[in-house]
Amino acid sequence: MSDFFTEPVSIRRAERVLIRRVVILVAVMVAASIIALAVVAGGSPARATAASVVQPISSAERAAITAYHVESASERLAEAAPSAAMLSQLRASEAAAAAQAAAQAAAQAAEAGVAAREAAESTGTVNVWTSGWQTQINECRGGVDITAAYGTPTVAEHWSCGGSSFPTAAGSVVTFTGLDAGVYKVIGVVAVLDAYTAHTSNLPHGYQLLFQTCRNNNSATTEFIGLQKIG
Repeated sequence: MSDFFTEPVSIRRAERVLIRRVVILVAVMVAASIIALAVVAGGSPARATAASVVQPISSAERAAITAYHVESASERLAEAAPSAAMLSQLRASEAAAAAQAAAQAAAQAAEAGVAAREAAESTGTVNVWTSGWQTQINECRGGVDITAAYGTPTVAEHWSCGGSSFPTAAGSVVTFTGLDAGVYKVIGVVAVLDAYTAHTSNLPHGYQLLFQTCRNNNSATTEFIGLQKIG
């Protein structure tokens, strides 16, 4: 029984040794063929082996890779550009709107300032209740039209009866009611005469209306204020 099992085992071991030798021989032959081909191609076996492991990048390939990266970067910039342009346009629109709002606010403030100035300059009204001369003026009931005595449109009032509050600053606005009704702008003091020595020929002329009052109730300083009708 032992001989029967021993013989086949020895045969199988011999077969394995033979197969191993054949494989080694084939491997050697393949390696020799590869080395021969490398030598024929113009390089040493070491260079051929290195070339098969590391393949250098040519200039053309390197340029192609660089161009690819540049193109990719350009595409990313092109995609980002519209967003930056839109943001810039939005900021410009906001700045324009803010400037317009500021201009409107300034215009409104200017209008309000003009209205306030006109209101401040206005001294109310003077009621020209009648025409006449000294008797009517002495009644102290308001302005008296004395045009007939002077030959030029004039309203008179005593200093203590309202003349002291009549404005003399140019640009002031006064409203007259009754005779000579209308809105007048003050031109300024156009003459100061001494009633004791002056004559009607000394009166200022060429004004749409004069307002006369004796400054500080003194006839020696009779004041004439020029007026221009504006309404």
